[in-house]
Amino acid sequence: MKKTNKLLFASFILMLSFSNTFAQEFSDVCTSAEPVYSLSEALQQKDKVEKLDLSMQKLTALPIEVTELKNLQCLDLSFNRFTTLPADFAKLQHLTYLNLAGTRYLAKVPAVLKQLPNLKILDLRDHPEWGKAVWEEVKRMFPNVKVITQ
Repeated sequence: MKKTNKLLFASFILMLSFSNTFAQEFSDVCTSAEPVYSLSEALQQKDKVEKLDLSMQKLTALPIEVTELKNLQCLDLSFNRFTTLPADFAKLQHLTYLNLAGTRYLAKVPAVLKQLPNLKILDLRDHPEWGKAVWEEVKRMFPNVKVITQ
């Protein structure tokens, strides 16, 4: 019991470490929608899904069917193993939040993300292998996007 309480307390402290600005932006963008955790379930309600969480699925390629979710606003792809995103990813025109944290097989940020006009928040935490040049490219690519690096 004590171990569980300590874990919960540590999680709470970690949540508090996020800046208020980020918390507000994330709240505005993603917390109003119910998350879907299965692509097959999401595809059964293509027009309704706004938030999809495919984190930690060990995906080596993003299933192209994700691009059929035309109203998708929030997508969590964190801690997967793909090396790039398909060109059709640009079809996600309503996407405002994308989590690519810990996608360590990506050598850099996929250029297709520049084609997402509504992207507001891009989470790129846990990429210690990226050098200064990659981070400078990220800044140039997304001058109007909140890029989370820590």
